[in-house]
Amino acid sequence: MDIVKIVELIGNSKKDWEDAAQNAVKEASKTVDGITGVEVISQTAKVKNNKIAEYRTTVKVAFKVKDKR
Repeated sequence: MDIVKIVELIGNSKKDWEDAAQNAVKEASKTVDGITGVEVISQTAKVKNNKIAEYRTTVKVAFKVKDKR
């Protein structure tokens, strides 16, 4: 039986929300093995001088918990 753990992360990007989500998964994969899925929770942006300066995407990243038996 697989056990899955979920962590919530916020990724950011100067490009767009999709890139922000990808950045969150990319950073998580540096310390988490076996990522199996991602759920986008919300999308927000930082505004500067009446323009979007940074896109932010909140995601839940799922990964299998290793069985060390």
